[in-house]
Amino acid sequence: MAYFTAVLTPDGDGWRSVDVDLEAGSPEELGDVLRGAVGDDAAVLAVLEREDEWFALVRTDGDDTRVFVSDAVAAADSSFAELFAELPPATAVPPGGVDGTADTGAADAGTAGAATDAPAVGEVVWAGDPDLLSDLGCPPAVLTGLAVSGTDPSAATVEVGDVLGFADVLESLR
Repeated sequence: MAYFTAVLTPDGDGWRSVDVDLEAGSPEELGDVLRGAVGDDAAVLAVLEREDEWFALVRTDGDDTRVFVSDAVAAADSSFAELFAELPPATAVPPGGVDGTADTGAADAGTAGAATDAPAVGEVVWAGDPDLLSDLGCPPAVLTGLAVSGTDPSAATVEVGDVLGFADVLESLR
């Protein structure tokens, strides 16, 4: 299965792509690569997709690198596994739930490696920081909702792009 990666940064009224070759590594290593690509403390967002399996978002602002992955179980078997190895598992759906109406309280359902079978649609398997884009206008419920809905990874990242305004840039890179 193929991977798709894109690196984006806010640019005035929108977003622009940044030419970076993403390689597997720890969040700190990837953060260093992303910071080096823009040469300052600007926000940088890496979008990673594994065809038909999962999507991940990696954001760096200054020294802070945060990661969200839609399916930690599937991503643990990918070439980017080191990036997700130490992420905290999903412990609960954020307040408002995935649809914005209720907290499902799905405790400890996202532990990487805990499931041996494919997760059922609606099962919580995401890991990381679902709040990493909230200051830009994408609430945690959007990311977790896409993760548990079983949405195709490329459609999920486009939906995030629609919310944040980078969908056209993302689509032009495919």
